[in-house]
Amino acid sequence: MHVPLPDTRRFRLTFAAVLALATGFCLAAAPAVESPEAAAGKSRFEKLCVACHGKAGEGREGRAPKLQQRPDLATDFIRTRIREGKHGDHAMPPWGTVLDAPAIEELVAYVTWLAGHPTDEAGTTLTPFSLDDPDRIAAGRKRFNKTCAGYCHGFDGSGGRAPDFKGRPNLDPQFLYDTIYHGREGTEVMPSWGDALPPNTIWELVAFLRHLGQQPAE
Repeated sequence: MHVPLPDTRRFRLTFAAVLALATGFCLAAAPAVESPEAAAGKSRFEKLCVACHGKAGEGREGRAPKLQQRPDLATDFIRTRIREGKHGDHAMPPWGTVLDAPAIEELVAYVTWLAGHPTDEAGTTLTPFSLDDPDRIAAGRKRFNKTCAGYCHGFDGSGGRAPDFKGRPNLDPQFLYDTIYHGREGTEVMPSWGDALPPNTIWELVAFLRHLGQQPAE
């Protein structure tokens, strides 16, 4: 199915306010590369599961138990519960009727990761590859200059309508990913790219933006 790209007329300020906010953010934990499946599962979890389990699997009283630091949760049990759901208290829908096998395995990988990590690591940014990978940065640069540079951000993130990216070393990877994926509404409009670009492509954009941020400001 063809997914129409966002109307470029909406590109007015894009990252202008985003960057102003991002520079005030403290850096989160360093991005962790666990596996492409776990990283994809995290994105899927944040779409489907946070209403009951919480954004980082911390659980919500009366709705769902925590998933963080749960050595009792075996991988096979996690897979069965996701696929078949649960009746009674803390009911859970059977995602096997909605998701295909690869999507379920992505969720299994992420929940397994949550179950094996301390609570204070549960919010760690998971990436499907190293954001310092030169090939991924190059791919992100190509996509950025094709999709983002012309109207707002300028070639290589400089000289556009939005503030330059260079000289901004504190750009948080998860914040960048979420902003590209979800966009922004209100006066500082930025279109959502989540329906137009696959997660790996968005992460490549993040890798390039982080690379730009580490360069000296011009």
